[in-house]
Formats: sequence, structure tokens, C-alpha cells
Amino acid sequence: MSDEELSCPCDLGSSPFDSSSLGETLQIIVSQLGELLRVDCCILRVFAQESWLNDSIIYEKSLTQELMSVPRQILEQTLWKTDKIEAIAAIATFTPLQTDDTLQGQQRREAYQQANIGASLLIPLKQQDKLIGVLGLHHCGLSHLWGKEEIQLAVMVTQQIILAISQAQAYEQVKALAQRESLINTITGAIRSSLDPQAIFQAITHQLGQALGVDGCALSLWTRGDQFVECVGLYDRQQSNIFPLPQSIVPIEHNPVLQKLLETLEPVVFENMDNYPQMTQFDLPLRQSAQGLLIVPLIVDGEIIGSISLRQTDCPRYWLSSEIQLAQAVASHAAIAVQQARLYDKTRRQAAKLLQSEHRVKQLNQYLTESVLKRFLPASIVNRVAAGELILDLRPEPRLVTILFTDLVGFTPLASQLGTQGIATLLNEYLEGMTSAVFDYGGTVDKFMGDGVMALFGAPEDLEPAEQVYRAIAAARGMHHQLDSLNQRWQAQGLIEEPIRFRCGIHQGNAVVGMFGGGQRSDYTAIGPAVNIADRLQEVAQADTILVSETVAQFLNPSEIQPVQSLKLKGIEESILMFSVTVR
Repeated sequence: MSDEELSCPCDLGSSPFDSSSLGETLQIIVSQLGELLRVDCCILRVFAQESWLNDSIIYEKSLTQELMSVPRQILEQTLWKTDKIEAIAAIATFTPLQTDDTLQGQQRREAYQQANIGASLLIPLKQQDKLIGVLGLHHCGLSHLWGKEEIQLAVMVTQQIILAISQAQAYEQVKALAQRESLINTITGAIRSSLDPQAIFQAITHQLGQALGVDGCALSLWTRGDQFVECVGLYDRQQSNIFPLPQSIVPIEHNPVLQKLLETLEPVVFENMDNYPQMTQFDLPLRQSAQGLLIVPLIVDGEIIGSISLRQTDCPRYWLSSEIQLAQAVASHAAIAVQQARLYDKTRRQAAKLLQSEHRVKQLNQYLTESVLKRFLPASIVNRVAAGELILDLRPEPRLVTILFTDLVGFTPLASQLGTQGIATLLNEYLEGMTSAVFDYGGTVDKFMGDGVMALFGAPEDLEPAEQVYRAIAAARGMHHQLDSLNQRWQAQGLIEEPIRFRCGIHQGNAVVGMFGGGQRSDYTAIGPAVNIADRLQEVAQADTILVSETVAQFLNPSEIQPVQSLKLKGIEESILMFSVTVR
């Protein structure tokens, strides 16, 4: 083999990775390797969850008559799982193959004979010491002594294959996370935009069912003490507008799947129901058969209040961990929707009683006003509005405001470690503490974005620019102190090992502030470039720091601030001068 040929591997995987064509990328790599080493056949097989993936990647030399009539599944049997490189110069004298009397060994020998393979080179593909696949190279007919350079070349190419697979895995993880965030946002929007429980439950089942591409998705309400489950939301790929919703005819105590759900409080997963004949008697959505089934519980305060079931009707379904996690996340939001529906029904009944007299109507209006305003305004301002001492004009208008953004550092991996219940507990306590810090200094909580918080100073209550900055900085420091206290409690409870850290960005500028939305839903918020700058400052801030713009820094004592190298912030045309503010 010439030096020129040995230099080729660096080009084998040079084409940009395309997430939609991993198979094409691997086919190019395998084919070029087969041509470089002048083998008759080159096969790549990748493992998934201890099984072979359905599609292998095969290169066959066009002039090799022995392989022209050999089916793909026969060629695939010439590979086996191995942790070491197998350089077999002569198949006929390779003892491990010739003496394997198992059925699999006999089938492998027959495959070698049918393909007339005389020599093989097997290279394991390992990712973090885990076997993820095998690359095999075959010479037909005569034996072949594999050279050191050939083996080195094949090993180099397997590293490129592993890199391409790792890129695909990373892409799929990002795509799954994006899908999860998008679906959760859609479902959250549906929950917030409607007070009709039936519409909310239907939206949840339709969105989740379509996102996972299942044949059916059902949301049922039930508890440990109920006799039957109540179906309140249903998606069926083959039907639409199913009414009335089908109801259970099998008691919960006789349903083995629901009993297992009660016992473990964890998702129940069946990839192929044909393997579980004892489970075929229980009640399914629409009472149709299913081969793939996933059921996740709706849990409130450690007790099941319902479940979401997803089914694949005509074929097995190998549920991915990302799909199970997505279903669990949706179940958490569904549990909130159930509580919201029950609270809405209770509130509606109470409101009906209050409407019996003008005095009670007035009380209800005051209660509703306070309930809405308390979401984003301090109690002192809410009380003044309720008492008629302060009139708020919440129509959108330009105002000079100071915008504060905070975000937790490393929240995504923390969420995966704690699980749904743990992260819900932690996040609720964290957001309550952050809200308290903002309210302590007369700020307005604009919105929560997952673990992120946006707050305003100077709206809807008018404040001088310097006063806005003073309150924003004080609130940011108060938020940091709140997080310190929370970290101590969470560590004492064993909820976390390392303290959680946050970052903060603050900017002052003109924005349009007021109620935005429609008749069914609206939010009090601020929009404009100034908001974007504050958000970008938070994104580039270091952990446990408060990063402010030059506009904010001009109101602060020089001893409190330290210049930071100006950066070009994403989405912001001009460079922004930034300053780090002491946290304490």
C-alpha cells in the first residue's frame, strides 16, 4: 500500500455532518474504506439498547461474483460482538468460529460459506468503553494476511464513524430537548389560554399524541380509592371529535397495569404486549388492542390523581428514554391543569353565590383584581389599587424602565438529575424566593421563563431613573441572598450536593410597557431593544455576578462597579459597555 493511499483516511469523514443523512455519511465512509483496502465486502453494524439496529451499512466490490446473490441478512451474520480486534487471516483455521456448536455459531459458519469469505478483519466501535458497533472487512476466496498498516487504517476510520454517530446522538438529544420545550410551551399556553377543562385535556392529549406519533393518547382521572377511571381527554389517529368519550368497564383493582402504577408511581412501559399475555385483559383506550403501551402517572403530593396512556396499535414500540421523559413532563403539567380545573370549578361556584347581591359582586371584583395584580406587583401597591388610592393605566405606552433578568447556571443537567418531583419542589421554592426579593424593593415580576425571572422597575409605578437603578440592584442582591439561604436548606435536606448559582443582567432604557394580548388572555410585560439588551447581559454574565450596562452604572458608586471588556451581544447591533457589580 502506497503512502498516498495511507493519507486518504483524513478525508473520509470530511463532509459536514447532516443530521438527516447519517446513513449516507456512514455509507460514504464504509465504501471509501472498502475501496482503499481493496476488500470484497465491508459491513458496519451499530448497536442500540443491546440489539442490532435494523439497517446495516454494506459496501460490496462490484466485480465480486460470490456476493452478488448473498442476501443482506446472511452478510450481517458474519459479524459478532467483540471487544477486541479480530484479524483472521484464514477463516477455515479460525478455531473460535469452527468449534462454536451453538445455533448462532452454525448459522455464522453457513453465512461465511455461502459468501465464500476466506479472511476477515473485525474492529469494535467503542464509545466511553461501551461497545456500540462492529466494523467488518472481508476477502472472498483465498486467505489474506492483514498488514499492520491495513489494521491501523481501519481503526482510524472507526474513530471517524464513532464521531459521526456521536454527532448524530448529540443532535438527537438537542432535537428531543427542543421538541420537549416546544411541546411543553404549547401545552402550557393551552392551559393558560382556557378555563374550560375539557378543552385543556383535549389539547394535552392531541399535542402529546401527535408529537410522539402514536396511534392513541388518553388522559384519565382516578385515585387509589376510585372504582373506575374517568377518561377526560382522548386523541386517536384514525378518528376525530370522539364524543362521548369512552369510559372504563374494568375496575381499577382488577387492572394489573394500574395496580403496578400505584405500586411504583413510575411509568409502566410495554414494548410488545404479545410478550405479556397476562396483561391483555385490562381496559385500554377505546378498548382496542395495543402492542406498544406507555402509561405515566399524574402525581400531586405523592398521590396518583390520574394517568396518561399512549398506545401503538399494530406493531411493537420501543420507547426511547427521551419519549418517556417527555410524557412525564407533560403529565406534570396535566396534573397542574387538573388542579386548575378543580380550582376553577370551585371558584365558579363561589362566584355564583357572591353575585347574589351588589355588595358581593363588588367583593368578587376586588378579589379578582387583587388576584391578578398579586401575580406581578408588590402587596403594598395591590392594596392601594384595591382601596381606590391608586389608579393603574395598564395600556401599552413608552416608558423609561430598568429591566432585570436572572437565570440559574446549569439548570438543565440539574433537572435531569432531580427528576420531575424534585425539580418542581426546588423550582417553586426558588421562584417564590426571587419574587419576594423583587417585591421587597417595589419591583414588578414580569414573567417566569423556566428557571429565569424578568422584573421591571419604574412600571406600572413611576420612579425616577436613579431610584429604579437603586431598587433593581438591591433586588438583585436580595435574590442572591435568598438563593444562599435556599442552598443551605436544600443541602441540609439532601436535595442537592453543590450549591446552585445564578447570574443577573440589568439595563435601563425605553420600552413599550403594558397589557399585551387579547380578550381571552393578556399579560403585563415590556417589549423593545432595552429588554433584549438586559436579557443578553444576563446570558454573558458569569455565575454569581450582576452585570449591568453603562446606562445603569452611571448611577452607582464607583466602588461598587468594575469595568468588563465590552462585547458584541447577540442580536444587538452596537457594542455595549458592561460593568460587574458587587453582589454583597
